Amino acid sequence: MKLTEEEGKRAQSYLAQDFPVIKDLLEVMPKAAIELSRSMHERGVSKDDGQKIADYLLRLHASLKMENPKPFDENTSHVIGRRWNEIDYKGEGMTWERQMDIYSPKGVEDFLTAEHLKRFFEIESKAPYFVKLYRPSGSLP
Repeated sequence: MKLTEEEGKRAQSYLAQDFPVIKDLLEVMPKAAIELSRSMHERGVSKDDGQKIADYLLRLHASLKMENPKPFDENTSHVIGRRWNEIDYKGEGMTWERQMDIYSPKGVEDFLTAEHLKRFFEIESKAPYFVKLYRPSGSLP
């Protein structure tokens, strides 16, 4: 996540307006919290959905008990509050179209609701890379 100076100033302004759970998320997943806040102010995620997403991510983070949570925050910030076509997969050997073709039939229409994120992490948590990279000692909430 690379923000311009202007985007950073806007994000700071948004965070000052957001509800406490976003500020709680900022403590454990700062990049995801900033992108969630931006998605509520710039990409049409409702405050209700934003609250539910933040609540879910806080529960998920606590429940997984990851030894390596930084890349989890980074990777989550990449998709949170976005539609498939808004995700930039450059340099990752994949496209949003291919990812959408894989995940949409499994109930991940986008990343705009807690339910879609929950479904995404139910799928991803079973992938070998997930355990290897994040090293969770817990489980999904």
